[in-house]
Amino acid sequence: MSEQRPAAQKRVVILGAGSAGISVALALKKTSRKAPGIEVTLVDQKNYHSVLPLTYQVITGSVAPSHISFPIHMLLRRRRRAGAVRFRQGRVQAVDVEGKTVTTDEGEVGWDYLIVALGSTTNFFGMSDVEEIALPFRSLRDGIDIHNRILDSYEAALSQEDEQRRRELVTFVVVGGGPTGVELAASIQEFASKVLVKDYPSLTPLVRVILVEAQDTVLPGMKAKTRELVMARLRSRGVEIMLKTRISKAWLGGVQTSDGDTIPTRTIIWTAGIKPVPIVESLPFEKARDGRILVNQYLRVPESPEVYAIGDCAYLEQAKGQGPYPPTFQVAFRQGPICARNIINAIKGKPQRPYRSKFLGHVFYVDRNAAVAELFGLVFDGFLAGVMRRGLFIAMLVSYGGLLIGLKSKLSASLDWTFAYFYNRNTARLE
Repeated sequence: MSEQRPAAQKRVVILGAGSAGISVALALKKTSRKAPGIEVTLVDQKNYHSVLPLTYQVITGSVAPSHISFPIHMLLRRRRRAGAVRFRQGRVQAVDVEGKTVTTDEGEVGWDYLIVALGSTTNFFGMSDVEEIALPFRSLRDGIDIHNRILDSYEAALSQEDEQRRRELVTFVVVGGGPTGVELAASIQEFASKVLVKDYPSLTPLVRVILVEAQDTVLPGMKAKTRELVMARLRSRGVEIMLKTRISKAWLGGVQTSDGDTIPTRTIIWTAGIKPVPIVESLPFEKARDGRILVNQYLRVPESPEVYAIGDCAYLEQAKGQGPYPPTFQVAFRQGPICARNIINAIKGKPQRPYRSKFLGHVFYVDRNAAVAELFGLVFDGFLAGVMRRGLFIAMLVSYGGLLIGLKSKLSASLDWTFAYFYNRNTARLE
């Protein structure tokens, strides 16, 4: 028997509990108290949400994975000043736009308003051999896998008598010079040179961390000074940077570039591109060239006004010909409250609010005590930028979802990070 609901009640369904999905869910939880006639359901295949910008700390053994992941039911738990948002665990299999239903492996969910926040997946650009060999970096699970691969490689290298084989095992190739690739390469280099050197001193001279980028610079879209500082700092700390280099082939023992050069390695981490997930590709909406759903300034799908799309799967042009908003955590998380307000306004018959957001900047990790910052149009680096990055880490973690939500995990993560700075980090394999 189907669940009875008031005829006037509007059903809002959110697909995806990533950065964008959890942001809009928390915003609706807060604002729906003033609109009791709506029923909000969040759908995701996992029953937890992890803070992706903090996953680098898992790779380097600074923070336990459980301390940066939060049960969704806990995040959505109703409090006195908040409305109710229900969670339904399931994998989205199909969306019927005309019939206004979502099919999951656990059954169907009906909706009056739909928010598509299904994020993205790694784009290997049709290179099946690379896809089979390379490690992606899109989730907490990926971060754990990279941590384990690094440690497994060191252990395997210890038992090898052949030096070439040892070099191959402790060579780590990061493909993609965007923000993710840059910080990942810096994190691995720092983990190797400051932490693993204590346990594996004989392997340290053989370790290589290589950042491969197809364009003529890292961090395309950032200021020239930022790019130059980041490359200089990475190189000074031992990261090898290969520009104007494309990967054409990969196998278990290495990669080949389009120039025909070979890099012997057992670890390839791919951060060179993203694409929409298959469900987004199947939706009958107009798409941009990169496959993202075209939305208007209100984050609405023009041909289906009851459908909104936010985060990595949405394509929205910025003002003044600056191109589309980039698929970043910052954009995804900031779109949530605007989308929630527009849903409420649509239900109440009020005007929609446009999403307008200026790029606040980015702080790029390059070492334990240093970073490069581009904030509010200013570029600077060194210890001050490093302190700011740590401050942003703590602020993001403590405020995530509300001060008191998951407070024990937040305090534990902060303590993990503090102790990791002064004492040994976790170099055990994560299961």
